[in-house]
Amino acid sequence: MEKKNIRKKVIKQLNELDVEQKEKQAEVIIKTLFQTSEWSNAKTIAVTMSQDLELDTQVIIEKAWSENKVVVIPRAKKDRKMDFVVYTKDTPIEISSFGLREPIPDLLAISKSEIELIVVPGLAYCESGFRIGFGGGYYDRFLADYKGKTISLVLNEQKINSFKVDSFDIQIDFLITTEKIINTKK
Repeated sequence: MEKKNIRKKVIKQLNELDVEQKEKQAEVIIKTLFQTSEWSNAKTIAVTMSQDLELDTQVIIEKAWSENKVVVIPRAKKDRKMDFVVYTKDTPIEISSFGLREPIPDLLAISKSEIELIVVPGLAYCESGFRIGFGGGYYDRFLADYKGKTISLVLNEQKINSFKVDSFDIQIDFLITTEKIINTKK
């Protein structure tokens, strides 16, 4: 199945997912994230500001703050590139042309090398660690030369058997599901 069709199928499944079921899955997955050494060892964590369709990342952001970690959030740039900006309760946010909440353009970006863990969003994942995102390629471009750790949080409805991996697709280090943590680079 083509990525475009997989996206449509998974979006439909996520939209039809019972809110209570989604919250139960998210609770297990996020609790597991907080127990990983990748989380414990990271001082600076990158995470998106989730949309309704996605697993709610606000819990992750607040937990990071409570542990005195630096939280950084993405901001789309020209040419399908992105950077990350430190996010606090006082960070000015705007709605992007994609309908995403992002830091305003004039805030200073953090260096990629300072980010120790990125919680990478996506729509669909296979156990090999490859993901299908929302179609812009922003994360794959950013991750191409990223040296830190990557983790994706995977709801049951986002699991797929396989898809055609393109040369620009970047493998995620760890997938956290409701059942297990998958180390994709063993």
